[in-house]
Amino acid sequence: MRAKAEARWGVLRAVDALLDHIANGRHRESVAAFSGDEDAMLIGPEPGEVAIGPAALSTFFAELYARPDRLIFTLPERRVSAMGTVAWLTGEGTYRLSTGGEERPFRLTAVLERRREVWLIQLFSASEPPG
Repeated sequence: MRAKAEARWGVLRAVDALLDHIANGRHRESVAAFSGDEDAMLIGPEPGEVAIGPAALSTFFAELYARPDRLIFTLPERRVSAMGTVAWLTGEGTYRLSTGGEERPFRLTAVLERRREVWLIQLFSASEPPG
């Protein structure tokens, strides 16, 4: 079900904010972008990159931000659907390291829930398509 404009822009704002937090290494804001539920989940493209719940998300982002570079995402292709207070986003784009290198393809799937007029991430799943 295609999202109405208000839901679409809220979801895009929430996902764009998380990608900006990741690009700038903002630990507290990255964790706060998620729902805070014990089953809120991030699945990264690398083996073992799974974080479930606030403590695991905090650890995941702490380890990510301990690296010498940051991930810079460009996500021009985005589709948002919604029903009530739940929305889902799919997108395709690229990412690169802040220290240089080539852009690589990137796919994103996210499920968000609106709580108190704020869209929070419940599931964030990133992958790198082959090729």
